[in-house]
Amino acid sequence: MEQIIKKMEKGELHVHLNGLISTELIRTMLTNEDIEIPAGFNLAEDLSRTSPSLDLVTYLKPWQVLRLIPRSRKSLQLIVDNAFNNLKTENVSFVELRSSVIYIAFLNNIAIPTALSWLLRAIEVASIKYNIKAGLILTIPRGDYTADHLRALLNAYTEIGKPQLVVGLDLAGNEDAPIPSNIGFLFSEAKNEYGFKITIHAGETGNPENIKEAIFKFNADRIGHGTAAYKSQEIMNILREKNICLEICPISNRLTGAVGINESHPVSMFIENSVPFVICSDNPSIHNSSITKDYLEFYRETNNNDIIQNMLYTQKKYSFLKDLI
Repeated sequence: MEQIIKKMEKGELHVHLNGLISTELIRTMLTNEDIEIPAGFNLAEDLSRTSPSLDLVTYLKPWQVLRLIPRSRKSLQLIVDNAFNNLKTENVSFVELRSSVIYIAFLNNIAIPTALSWLLRAIEVASIKYNIKAGLILTIPRGDYTADHLRALLNAYTEIGKPQLVVGLDLAGNEDAPIPSNIGFLFSEAKNEYGFKITIHAGETGNPENIKEAIFKFNADRIGHGTAAYKSQEIMNILREKNICLEICPISNRLTGAVGINESHPVSMFIENSVPFVICSDNPSIHNSSITKDYLEFYRETNNNDIIQNMLYTQKKYSFLKDLI
């Protein structure tokens, strides 16, 4: 079954750039660029997450070093090329990559518009090289500086001419972290002004109300993970009626603890309630995994081959990229 799925053409609508690059490349880059590793971080063990974590903070430990690269434009190009090569191996034909971009500017002591230009050019080159249609979703982390980061990225996007490769906005991070009260309005305003699509990480840490907030305050088109939606019939009804798609990442949902070891994945309930969803991989290299294995995990959970066979159409339908269908 795995080889059959691997050969299928696929889309990828929820994958983080730094979670897609091979851990071997990360280790090489950290060593070659003589980057100081944080105390207590074991490069041989802590770059991977292959067993369930106690919480999302524990799961995110690899980002202690992932935030330390790239330290040059050449390194960024290597990262993006490696990411696209990994996608090609899994027969992915279109992808929406997520990156927060601002850390690239900080690491390289360059302006945010320059960092965004570097990343978009690297994506453009890799997209052509590997024949994978691509777009960039700008990820803004939850926290005290969420509004500042959003404004900075929007200003950079405008300054470099509003490139078409930028297709959406994403809010990610600890759902319990406080954020300014006007963030939802700012996301909705950006959607209206720039034509962006919106995806929000919500309901990953167990609170279904975060999904409702993403829908009504952020004007979300898709929900990242959304596993907690099954806890509320009202929210599942809203997702179905408003045709808002969940980005289901079966392996990641287990490893972050969003779905317990002994629990069934709620995707079965989403199927029963006609809640739209797509299968995604989130951070496949960090999981020592691939989107093919996420499809396989979905099949093990549901034994539903029809949805797998129709997944490419569903991914195209809910993609932020244009002209896929």
